[in-house]
Amino acid sequence: MEKICKQVISLKTRLYTLCNLVFFVTLFSNCGDHSELNDITVLKEGEKSVAIFIPTELLPGLTNERLEEKIFIRLAGQPDNVLGEYQMSSDGVVFRPLIELTPAKDYQIIYQGRLLSLLSIPERLADGKTSLNGIYPVTDTVPENLLKIYLSFSRPMRQGVSENYLSILDSKGDTLKDIFLNLNTELWDEEGKQLTIWLDPGRIKRGLQPNERDGNPLHTGSMYTLVVSPEWTDLSGGKLEKGYSKKFVTIEKDIQSPDPVNWNMKLPKAGTREDLSISFRESLDHSLLLNTITIIRRDGESVKGKITVKDKETSLSFSPEQQWTAGIYYLKVDSRLEDLAGNNLNRLFDRDLLKDKPAGKDEFHTRQFIIN
Repeated sequence: MEKICKQVISLKTRLYTLCNLVFFVTLFSNCGDHSELNDITVLKEGEKSVAIFIPTELLPGLTNERLEEKIFIRLAGQPDNVLGEYQMSSDGVVFRPLIELTPAKDYQIIYQGRLLSLLSIPERLADGKTSLNGIYPVTDTVPENLLKIYLSFSRPMRQGVSENYLSILDSKGDTLKDIFLNLNTELWDEEGKQLTIWLDPGRIKRGLQPNERDGNPLHTGSMYTLVVSPEWTDLSGGKLEKGYSKKFVTIEKDIQSPDPVNWNMKLPKAGTREDLSISFRESLDHSLLLNTITIIRRDGESVKGKITVKDKETSLSFSPEQQWTAGIYYLKVDSRLEDLAGNNLNRLFDRDLLKDKPAGKDEFHTRQFIIN
């Protein structure tokens, strides 16, 4: 009977990989022998550590009410609780965090003020093939008041350590000091693959103390090199396959907002799936371009399709899923869209309140066009 039960548990664990935690907990409780369930356990989906199981034996007096006020999961050395969802069964409690548990980190399991366990999350298997797929902006000529840089990796990276592996060098090879905005929480996308790096806005905006003390981070007419160290590791512990660098030159400040009215549009023909092409006459924010532009029919419905950023962020193409029909369309642009200096459609990033025109209030900017 014991052997059969262990086989059932093994099968159920495999089933869990394909299903959700509720299904897992339900199956888990059907086996009569729980001798293997008496330890706090990390639950996995493939190589990801996605949840923690705490057996009932370690939770005396627990009821299925306000579990988040009785059980706390914390990253070791941190005061804040990890956000997530608790689910209780007769066997115990499963805690699923909002984001994956970080490999090679320790988590404290606390119940009613008492430390139950210091749980180590296993590392993923590393194969040393993580690469830096893109550095944005792609262009090698940027304004002196460049605001953001994006790094796009092939795999989720170790977070909170970017300052140890990133640097910008001047033309002499010297590292620029205090050039990046120091954030307590780095700006990664949901997958942990793309990092947004801000050059210190306090040094870019005129009139602020960091700007008056240290000046703009970059200077017109200078050559710089962004360097990414090969020692940076992904969540599996594997290092980047190589180091990366990108040279760029700065030109004068960009002190104008993008304006869709000035963009050039090459229109497709009705009855085809030709691309709609848009040229901006300047480089715009790569990440925002993918999320702020929509094509709308006259009836208000969105045209489904794919946006591809091209020509060093100076243009894009929209490829529709279906053939264009003749009629009136609208280019709908979210006012959040920025150029490389952080100027969006409504206001300048570094705005002189006395001289520059007031910031606009439109959430979207639209431009009509006709397809024949």
